[in-house]
Amino acid sequence: MILPPSEVKDILAQTLSYVKADEAEVSIYAGLREELRFARNMPISCGYADETHIYIMCAFGQQVGYFSTTETNATALENAVRRAEDAAHLAPESPEYMPRLGPQQYLHTPAWDAASTHFSAHDRARIASLAIDGARDTNLTSAGFFENSQGYTGMMNTSGLFAYRCATHAAYSLTMRTSDGMGSGWAAAESFRVAAIDGGTITKRAVEKAIQSQNPTPLEPGAYTVVLEPSAVGDMLNIFRGSLDRRAADEGRSYFSNVGQGTKIGQTLFGDNITIYSDPTHAIVPGWPWGENGLPLHRTSWVEKGTLRNLVVSRYWAQQKNIEPMPHGSNIIMEGQEHTLDDLIAATERGLLVTSLWYIRGVDPQTMLHTGLTRDGVFLIERGKVTRPVVNLRWNESPAAIFKCVEMMSRPERVVTREGNGPILAPALKIKEFHFTSVSPST
Repeated sequence: MILPPSEVKDILAQTLSYVKADEAEVSIYAGLREELRFARNMPISCGYADETHIYIMCAFGQQVGYFSTTETNATALENAVRRAEDAAHLAPESPEYMPRLGPQQYLHTPAWDAASTHFSAHDRARIASLAIDGARDTNLTSAGFFENSQGYTGMMNTSGLFAYRCATHAAYSLTMRTSDGMGSGWAAAESFRVAAIDGGTITKRAVEKAIQSQNPTPLEPGAYTVVLEPSAVGDMLNIFRGSLDRRAADEGRSYFSNVGQGTKIGQTLFGDNITIYSDPTHAIVPGWPWGENGLPLHRTSWVEKGTLRNLVVSRYWAQQKNIEPMPHGSNIIMEGQEHTLDDLIAATERGLLVTSLWYIRGVDPQTMLHTGLTRDGVFLIERGKVTRPVVNLRWNESPAAIFKCVEMMSRPERVVTREGNGPILAPALKIKEFHFTSVSPST
């Protein structure tokens, strides 16, 4: 059951009424989550969870303690406050603790879809049956997971701040494998609107990838022109987003550190076709309306036509530098062009088409260098056509480097990444040079 803001405010105010600490903050998350899992062409489990979690922070000066509970009765709430206060008394002082914010104004984020709240177990089974039937018809083996949820979040503190948000969400991931394990296809989608997830399209895509990726042959590692599909670009954007930290730049630990001192804000670092921003009110990838400690989120430009415009600034670091705080964006959006994925392939004389990336690990934060593997379909492109599948490859690459050599983009779309999270809108990219270091035979 989704509680309205007035009832959420009552629960949070009741919790704060028990506080004896100098400051306190209480948050509530409650939601209904339903899921269906299938494997080997048959349903294997379904789940249902109706959960409520309350998180309490209490501070005596700069001694901070936390406690959480899943109960909302008066006795449980008062006990949770006492436990948080006890933890604060035992904690060492936190030199970076910041006083709680007062009342704030928040943008409306369009993350609630009433129709999605009626999506039933029968509806989830119908989507799974499309995949299972598609696998059986093509002699493939399917495995997938569908989850839909609805929930609300509220936050209140002893300085008068109150924030509230409700949202719906649906996500579907499907893998198809050939009987010998030598071909693998993957497709996925997510949205706050369950109607935006097309089970038939996802099935078709996963089946095609599995069949096309059969019997791959090895390719010599090296630098190749690549076409990264939107999911792979989304993982690169996740890496990029994690590097947008002003403190790390000021302290010389980041790609965005200036030589000598300071940051590269205002410098043109990437191609003039690169624009990246966050906007919690975006119609396709709506995000949270607040960030750190309840700081309001607005549209924020990170990179504009290749020029670095902003970096994330925590409240503590803003105080140290006498600048305004800049919270993390709750989504990440990369502008694209009016091309299709097929256009990017057709414009490639020789290169590789990469479906997705995974097992991504950091190597060097000062260059943003990461390493990882390709997954579920890597294909050789010759004279504008996909000619054959190739064996998976290990890559060593940096978003900072590839954003300097993007030659073409597709229209952006909401993506599901293999690692990382958060709403992401990303195009496919044709990149002039992408570095592969070794063959990684895997099934």
